[in-house]
Amino acid sequence: MYPIVAVITPTKNRLKLLCEAMDSVQRQSFDAWEHLVVDDGSDDGTAEEVAKRAAADPRIRYIKRTGDRAGGSICRNLGVRQSRANFIVFLDSDDLLAPHCLAQRIEVLQRNPDLDFAVFPGSVFTNAIEDRGHLFSPMKPGSDLDRFLYLDYPWEITGPIWRRIALEQLGLFSEHLLSWQDVELHIRALVAGTKYLKFDVPDHHIRWQYEPTKTSVQQFNSHNHLEKGIEIVKTLHSQVSKAGLINWYRRRAFGGLIFLLAERWIKNGYLLKGLRVWFTAFRWGFTPLFLHWIGVFILLLYRLRLLKPQYNERLLEKFKCAAGFRI
Repeated sequence: MYPIVAVITPTKNRLKLLCEAMDSVQRQSFDAWEHLVVDDGSDDGTAEEVAKRAAADPRIRYIKRTGDRAGGSICRNLGVRQSRANFIVFLDSDDLLAPHCLAQRIEVLQRNPDLDFAVFPGSVFTNAIEDRGHLFSPMKPGSDLDRFLYLDYPWEITGPIWRRIALEQLGLFSEHLLSWQDVELHIRALVAGTKYLKFDVPDHHIRWQYEPTKTSVQQFNSHNHLEKGIEIVKTLHSQVSKAGLINWYRRRAFGGLIFLLAERWIKNGYLLKGLRVWFTAFRWGFTPLFLHWIGVFILLLYRLRLLKPQYNERLLEKFKCAAGFRI
């Protein structure tokens, strides 16, 4: 059976969780899928397990990432290029698809040939499906672009099903970014004017567990990721600006992203680095001078720990709300 949809899963040393993710794909009520598991250098038996499953089910394909460049974006792009289907879904190796997921998504895109992608919500769980009882991001009125810029994500990486041609026209994932790769792709899709619809029927499950090696954790803690943070903000601003979509509200959102990076540097003990990062918001025209100096005062007060910890955190949050850094 020729595949209609490709499920692409990058993985590294997550064998137990990967098996659960693969099980969720094999339980689909829709049969015409291929599951490409792209291994980013596992040494925990991943290759052997996927090979065993592929021998029993030819719809499963194991791909080993080679070369010096590693990371989720490299693996996802590799999976897209080696897939054969016209529709693409990205599934992280710790998340799960509901049994109706692929059938529901394929039906929507086949019924709406003008759509470039469609988005479906996911429920959040820790140990068992629905044990947290809420969606990753409930639908809200307003601009999805603004929500992404304010880090109030309207969807995550497994939310969309992509028409392959639209994904290729966008250029796939940016491989030079250390983090925020899915956010950057989704913002790029929005400013490019791609056509999409959002639906309110949950069809996948997002595992909510702290894992220090996850990119979503490292992006605000790892020095390497923080160093690249300004480059990411600059990239996003360039995309929005070139599309003629910059306004006061979005400039303030970019100022909030830079303040967040400065805050994380200071929380990691690097006061001068944090203040230099924060100055970038004023230098690039995201914040006025008076707001810059108030921000400097707030960051200094936080670093000097003149207030109790809970008041320090509350002060930061109040400043971000008053400054327009919150949606």
